[in-house]
Amino acid sequence: MRKQKTVFWLALFLSVFLCGCTVSDKDEPTGEQDLTITVFSIGKADAILVESEGRSMLIDCGEKEHGAQLLRELEAHSISRLDYLQITHFDKDHVGGAAEVASGVEIGQILLPDYVGRRADYFSFLKVIGPRQNTLVVNKPTTLRLGHLEFIVYPAESPEQFDSTTDEYDNEMSLVTMLCCGERRFLFCGDVEKVRLKQMLSSGTDWSCDWVKLPHHGRYCKALGRLLRKSCAQYAVMTTSDDAPAEKKTISTLRELGITSFDTCSGDVITHSDGDQIDIRIVEKKTQ
Repeated sequence: MRKQKTVFWLALFLSVFLCGCTVSDKDEPTGEQDLTITVFSIGKADAILVESEGRSMLIDCGEKEHGAQLLRELEAHSISRLDYLQITHFDKDHVGGAAEVASGVEIGQILLPDYVGRRADYFSFLKVIGPRQNTLVVNKPTTLRLGHLEFIVYPAESPEQFDSTTDEYDNEMSLVTMLCCGERRFLFCGDVEKVRLKQMLSSGTDWSCDWVKLPHHGRYCKALGRLLRKSCAQYAVMTTSDDAPAEKKTISTLRELGITSFDTCSGDVITHSDGDQIDIRIVEKKTQ
């Protein structure tokens, strides 16, 4: 009898436990992946919209004059709420339009690097967001989700190795993001430079990817070449302008490695992936 009671209570416990741990259909992956990345053509500046299954993340906001333009772009994409706004670092060509964007659209969570900016655009942005509870200062590798997609945000591991008195300090402190969509991986490098690139290469992290947003508008250094070789990327995107194109050494390295490259000189670079195939096209700027 005691054995029967034990079996009964064990069965009841398992029944309650399993019922309590059942995942709803809303939380289960659909098995289908859908990703669109729009790298906006705004000159030598970064603003990248990531969309998946009705969710969205904006990585950087260009310069101050781009804020209103980005709000119009979000409206054109039927986005009234960003799940994430990520500012990779506090240079004016990344944080400049952030104050206006944050004023004009609802934001689920703001992701920031772990340092204090020094420029007016940074302080304008802080004034708008205030002491929001939805602001996450990323000081360790952090895994987040965008719909059913997973992405990892990597901060600088050893900031003491950077010279904080130089302009390169902001670049080296950039947040780096790896986004996974099915079998495909997409790497966003902010504006990291040679010291940070060397840190990344020696970190033991797997930087293999299919698609990479090159750092610092196509500026070349030997460590960038090493990262590209290690990444085995098929595609590279650069935020450039006619007045500030990618360096010739970067272009020649991409060609040497067989990496197909795109830049934002002539228009937005739009990437779509279903988790298997990757399709990239350029939407040319409209003539005024």
